[in-house]
Amino acid sequence: MPRNKEFDYDEKLKTARDLFWKKGYNATTMNDLVDTMQINRSSLYLAYGNKHDLFLKSLTNYIQKKDKQYNQAAQKSDQPLEAIRNVIYSVFKSAVQDTNCLFTNSVFELALTDKEVSELLQKQTLKAVGLFEKLLKQAQADGSLSADKNPLALAHFLVSGLVSIYNTHILFADAKLTKQTTEILIGTIVK
Repeated sequence: MPRNKEFDYDEKLKTARDLFWKKGYNATTMNDLVDTMQINRSSLYLAYGNKHDLFLKSLTNYIQKKDKQYNQAAQKSDQPLEAIRNVIYSVFKSAVQDTNCLFTNSVFELALTDKEVSELLQKQTLKAVGLFEKLLKQAQADGSLSADKNPLALAHFLVSGLVSIYNTHILFADAKLTKQTTEILIGTIVK
């Protein structure tokens, strides 16, 4: 008779996610995962697959967390430009609080060499672009955004700008500079 799992799948996945988040994919070893997750190697393989499978699950979990963050921030205002500001400021707060981003790390570490990771990152990027594009079109409709701006191009720019917020904070660990970067990004949607 097989034994029941003696651990919480989601909690251990979060532990693995946080380790990948801290160390990156390439620097994280299976021994690191076994030690940090505090489960034996065979249980890890049975529950999550190999290191790459576990990373994909961890990245998916992180992306879901970020997607929820963006949507909750956007829903705090019924004014479209304010909703975008809320999302951008939520990223600023995350950058200062967490000082790192698994999504950003994965873009630079794996997107060019790992097709599955690249596809996950592209899918999430397009989802965020879709959220911003929708809000930008609403802002054009209510007159709070200039009609000469291209909502799709601006949405892509804003999403890539979210990475610049993390990039600034990761490199310089300067909350004031990171906030200035955030405010400059927000300035691109002001009339």
